[in-house]
Amino acid sequence: MISRIARALTLSAVVLSSGCGGSPAPAETADDATPLRAAAGRGEPAPREALTPAEVVIKLRGNETDIRRCFFANPSARGTLSLTWTVNADGRVERLKREQSTLTDSRIEQCLAEKIQDVRFDPREKPARAGWTFVFRLVDPPKDRSGRVKKLTKRDRDRAENADQGVQLEKSSPGRLDLAAVENVVESGFPLFARCYRDGVQRNSNLDGAVRLRFIVGDSGHVTSVQDLGSDLTDRQVIDCVAEGFYALQFPEPQSGDAHLVYRIHFDAG
Repeated sequence: MISRIARALTLSAVVLSSGCGGSPAPAETADDATPLRAAAGRGEPAPREALTPAEVVIKLRGNETDIRRCFFANPSARGTLSLTWTVNADGRVERLKREQSTLTDSRIEQCLAEKIQDVRFDPREKPARAGWTFVFRLVDPPKDRSGRVKKLTKRDRDRAENADQGVQLEKSSPGRLDLAAVENVVESGFPLFARCYRDGVQRNSNLDGAVRLRFIVGDSGHVTSVQDLGSDLTDRQVIDCVAEGFYALQFPEPQSGDAHLVYRIHFDAG
């Protein structure tokens, strides 16, 4: 299973283009002037059409370094921020809203909002809705007594790989999902995950290891929570990126409640 995933990731590592500007666009409407209001109340209905995760990533990932600088305002911060917005016919961002946030520093939220406001999507016939969940410091790599990142041995990695068998439903999960369907949905996200890893390889050509995540699929089929569950990849930015990809996936609606699942993806530079 893991080797098949690794091969698929290699085949899915397509080059994505970017299209972001430099400085935030000036506010043009009342909505633009208050980009971080919480999503509440009736308001104007969202467009029926939605951008695919790939369409969003094409515009965000090419400017990832600039976006990540928002977190430098508070390097000790960690958490997630979910934003939704509308892309108008000209490709401009409108009605940007904060759906959910676990960040405690408003400067990070405001910075991310400004970066999204600056993104220009492709022109389209009709407005479309879009969204993304940003993840920062999902996990801190284990460190040794000297403060250096601890490197796991091959024996440790082999033990972890043998313990995992593809996608797993936790025994305590209140809800149920067909695991074959979950596997198919996660595989559809391989191009997103491959981009994460390729960016990591640019920082460290010998980067390899596994990302092991626990995620919860809510009653709408959307992922409501992602947690690290023993990833041994040393580049935490890649782990954050993969977690963001999981938030973007759309699963079938689980039966009898939220479904709690575990998935492990192995990345190998060789």
